[in-house]
Parts: sequence; C-alpha cells; structure tokens
Amino acid sequence: MTEFFDRNLVVIYFFYGLAFFSMGLAIWLASSRFRTSELRLAGALLFLAGYGIVHGLQEWFDMFRLLDERGSTLIPAWLLLHEVHLTHLVISFLLLVFFGIKLLFANRREGENGDRLALLGAGAFLLLWLVSVGLTWWVYRPERLVMINAADALARYTLGITGAIIAAWAIWLEQREFEARGMGRFGRSLLGAAVVLLLYGIIGQVFVTPSFIFPSTVINSDLFLDLFGFPVELLRAVLAILMAVFIIRALNAFEIENQRRLADAVEQRVAAQRQALRVQQQARADTEQLNHQLQNAVQDLALLFNISRRMAGTLDRSTLLKDAVPLLVDMLPAVSAGMLVLRRVPRRPLEIVSIVECSDPAASVAERKEQGLQLAEYTATTGRASWMVQHAVEPLDEPGMTDGTGGDASALSELATTSTAAAGHTMAMPLRARGAIIGSLVFCTLYDAPPFSLRDVALARAIADQLSVAIDNATLYDELQQSGKLRGELLHRVVSAQEAERQRIARELHDGTGQTLTALGLGLAAAADRLDSDPAAVRRQLADMKQMNAQVLQEVHNVISDLRPSILDSLGLIPALRGHVNTFETRTGIQTQLIVQGKSSRLKPEVETTIFRVVQESLTNVVRHAQARSVLVQVIFGADGVELSVHDDGRGFDVTRALAGEDGRAAWGLLGIQERASLVGGTAELVSAPNEGTIVRVSIPQPFKEEHNG
Repeated sequence: MTEFFDRNLVVIYFFYGLAFFSMGLAIWLASSRFRTSELRLAGALLFLAGYGIVHGLQEWFDMFRLLDERGSTLIPAWLLLHEVHLTHLVISFLLLVFFGIKLLFANRREGENGDRLALLGAGAFLLLWLVSVGLTWWVYRPERLVMINAADALARYTLGITGAIIAAWAIWLEQREFEARGMGRFGRSLLGAAVVLLLYGIIGQVFVTPSFIFPSTVINSDLFLDLFGFPVELLRAVLAILMAVFIIRALNAFEIENQRRLADAVEQRVAAQRQALRVQQQARADTEQLNHQLQNAVQDLALLFNISRRMAGTLDRSTLLKDAVPLLVDMLPAVSAGMLVLRRVPRRPLEIVSIVECSDPAASVAERKEQGLQLAEYTATTGRASWMVQHAVEPLDEPGMTDGTGGDASALSELATTSTAAAGHTMAMPLRARGAIIGSLVFCTLYDAPPFSLRDVALARAIADQLSVAIDNATLYDELQQSGKLRGELLHRVVSAQEAERQRIARELHDGTGQTLTALGLGLAAAADRLDSDPAAVRRQLADMKQMNAQVLQEVHNVISDLRPSILDSLGLIPALRGHVNTFETRTGIQTQLIVQGKSSRLKPEVETTIFRVVQESLTNVVRHAQARSVLVQVIFGADGVELSVHDDGRGFDVTRALAGEDGRAAWGLLGIQERASLVGGTAELVSAPNEGTIVRVSIPQPFKEEHNG
C-alpha cells in the first residue's frame, strides 16, 4: 500500500492543488456577483480566493518537484527551489489569516471594514514566524535544506494552524447571518467548509515534514503514514476537495441575493410607477377640482355682479323693495319662490313687502308661505341664517357665515369651496342695516327639486348682504329726500363721492385683480396641457396659482381700507386732539380744555378720523356761531366703546329748526357730524337751547383695534 501511494503521490498532489486552485478560481470568477452584496462574507472572499490559488500552486510545486526528480519535467531549476515552495506556503497562510480576521471584524462596527485589523493581525503572525525562524537559525545554525524544513514546520505551526482556526471561526459566525436571511442551505455549506477547514488546519498541518524542531521530531508525516497506512497528503487532498465543494456551493448564495435584490428593485420600480400614477391622478383631480371651483367662483361672481348692478340701478326704496324678490327668483336657477319681510317698526311683527309664490305639488302655497314666515321670524330675531329641515327650523353655521354685523372676508372664496351636501328646501338670510336686523330674505325651492347646497347658502348670504346695503342706501336716500333741500344736497355730495370712489376702485380692480384672474385662467390652461408630461411642474404651478389667488383677495382688501388722514397716522388721536385744541385756543382766545378719561387706546382708523373731524367741525361752529368764552372737549374710553362730547357756554340754538334749515341757512356742519358718526356705527346727539350753550355728543361702540396701543 505504501508503495502504491508513493508511486501515485504525483496524482495526489495534482488533485490536492487542483482543489484549492479551483476553489480560488471559482471565487474570483464569481466576484462580480458579490461586489454589491450586503453579506459580510463578500468583502473578504477575494482573500480566500488568493489563499486557494497560491496554496494550490504551492501543492503543484511539490508535484512538479517529484516529476523533476523522475525526469518528467522541463521546469527551470530556480522555480523548483525549496525557498520558492516556502514562500508560496507562507503567502497562502498569510492570506488565510487576513481573510479570517477581516471576516470577523468587517461591518461589525459602523465605518469599520476590517482591513486595518486584518493587516495588523497578518503582520503580527508574519513577524512571529520570522522571529521564530531567525532564532532557530541563530541557535542551531543548520544546513540549508534542514533549515528550510524547519521553517516549513514553523510556518504550519504559527501561520497554518492559526489561520485555519481563525478562518473557520469567522466562517462559522457568518453562517448564522445566512440563517437569519433565510438562506439556511447555503449556511450549512459554510458550516461544512468551516469544519473541513478546521480539520485541515489542525490535523493536516500538525503532521508536517520531519525536522529537528519539536514536535515535528515526533509528530510528523512519517508517523501519520505508520498509523494510518496512507500519506497525510491524501488526507489534505480529500479535505481540500471537500472545502472547495462547500465553498463553491455557498457561492450560490450571492446569486440568490442578487435575484432577491433584482426582485426588490423590480417591486420598487413598480411601486414608484404606481406612486407616479397616483401623483398624476391626484394632480389631475386637483386640477379638475380647482378648475371646477374657479368656474363656480366665476359664475357666482358674475351673478353677484349682475344682481348688484340691477339693485344699484335705483335708489327709490319702494321700487327696490317691490322688484327685489322677482329679480332674485328670476336670476337664481335654484330658487323657485321667495319673499322679503321687514320690521318697519321696532318690536312690531314682520311685514311682507315683496313675494313670489309658486305652485308646489308636495305642499300648498299657504304652507310654504307659513314656513317662510317662521324662518324669517327666527332669523330676524336671532340674526342667524336658518333653513327648514323636515319642518324644523335649524340654524345655518356653515363656513363663511357669521352672526355678527359684517360678512366674512372669505365669503367669495367660500362660494367656490363649499360642499354640495344639503338638507333644506327653504332658507332665510338676515338683512342688516347700521348694526341692526331690519328683516329677512327667504328663498324656497320645490320639494321634488334638489335641496339647497351650502354653495347656494353662501351665495344667498352674499346676495342678502348686497340687498341689505341696497336697502340701507335707498332708505338713506329716501330719508334725505324727505328731509328737504339741505339733506338732498348733502346726499348728492355723498353719492358723488361714492361714485368717484367706485370708479377708482373699479379701475384698481380692472388693472390689478382682473389681470391676476386672467393670469389664473391662463395658468390653469397651461397646467391642463402639462398634466401628463410634467406632473411635478403642474404641482408647483398650482401652488403659484394658489398664491395668486391669495394676492387677489389681498388686493381687494387693500382697496377697501385705503383712505386715512396722515396726521393721525403720525401722532395718534389724543396727541392730534391736544395739538388741535392748543392751536384753536391760541388762535381764537377762547379758553379750551381737553379731558381724557379711561385708558387711552388706539382706535380703528376710521373711528379716529371721525372723532378728529367731529372735534374740528364742533370747534369751527363755536367760533362762527356760539360767541362762547370757554369750551370743554371730553373723550371717555370705556370697555365697550368711546364717547366724545364738545360742550361750550355760548348762546345756543334750536336744534330742530337748525337741522330743518328754517333759519335760512344750511346746517352742513351739524349734518356732517351726524353722517360721520353713522358711517362708523355710532350715534350723534345735539343738545342745545337758546342762551344755554351747546353739547355735541358722539358715542361709538367697539371702536378699538385688535391690538391695543396704550
């Protein structure tokens, strides 16, 4: 048997080297599959490939050396030197040590790939081997071949066994990660490779070539042959073949990982496409919704403009009241009937001043009229919009509605954004004038028709506000007409000023708001054209159009609150009054005193302007008509409002005769004071009698700014 193995030792070395070389070559050829792998094993496999290739060449070196001894090779002699064989052996074991240490520490700490520790470890073991070889030579001074055999044994003890143990431990730890990733079959291959490598390192490298270094003097390849009857090279070859098989099988894990990543990438791509599709669909839906809302807003604004123009066409109160409901029923497509009810005298029942009835198959005319009166009474009493739901009165608290004395700033935008949910077929809106509820505007639709939507409610509220203004203007006009020539002239001046202001506002709306609305329309058309090609740009464009819409509302707000005396902006009300009073006293010689009670606060701009102008007009009247020696100007700041009084000790007058113009002169100043006070929601009272002086008293509720400036 010994002779058989001795004759075929070349074959053993061939398969021995082929196993390691094949393992290294297979790893190197598969390296493209694990370059992007997330497995820690991938980062260290190239060093295992280097170990396999170099170690296989080292075993083939032994094969070629045997062939050379038998005269069967033409390899140059220097390649068959024992020093070359030893160099291959040391390099291969160092690569195995490097592989094991790198695999142990790769990615186990953030930012650590194990290269530095592997390099330090391999260097330390190389230094240990060099020191041991140097000490051996220095102590024993053996011959060349004897020293090479000793160095070979030391390399296997210090590098081979240690490298195999470290690498086997690292591979055993790595197989647990394979198990955790659901690749147990490949993990078991790694476990087999770790066991085989451990056996190869311990058994295969303990039985070394005999040398004078202990324990190779006892435990060596000759002992193995005597014990088992076959050379240790055969065992090493079998273990090498098994390790190559296990490692090559484990390499398939990277193919599975690549397939999983590819499947994940495909799934992510599909998910991204679905998300892009959802974004496009959402953008399309948002564009359609915005377009629909804008169309509704344009329609409602056009309707409000036509109604406002028709209502502003007359200042005759009786004509306005008679024609208002027929006009609204004719212009509003959702309205089939309606009535206008007013409370002509406080605390007296409501009176129907205009009505349009309709024949409803589901209810009699009298029943619908009774429902309308019930809603009108509730609305006029509470000041809240309401509608009839299943024969019960319910208040309307939809967004954009207020129960105060003014409309909401977002009323126009609410027309385009309110939902279509609805419940009532009859609704009533309060009519307000100068801070008081004067009546109700009632709208009805047939029971077999769709009920009123919140958009209809918001539109009705805006119309009620317009009608309130129109009725108030017509009432003022009628009162001024009835007061005679003096009030008629005053109204003419007010109306002229209003018309001029309206023309200015119309110009600003045309030049600013109209251009912005045109840009919005063009932007929507461009967004619709680019929706499918560039949804992200459409979303940005929609955001820009949203800002343009906010700009339109701000421009309208700026037009409303524009005029203000500059002196009050720079000084404030009280300092401005003190300066004016001091100037008046110096100029006229009339003793004038200003008293301020309560906490002085900044008022609304229009209120400060009104109070300042009233004081100006009152002091002017004192100089012209009163023949007074002293004047007291008193301003009282209360929790609910501000009061102003101007009291002089002059000759006085008959207030009624003066306002009626019976003295032959127009009381423009006194009428102007009353007009100014009413415009800011206040009241003006004139108290005077011949030879008893005059008191001008003005009371304005809730005049303060939202932020006080003490």
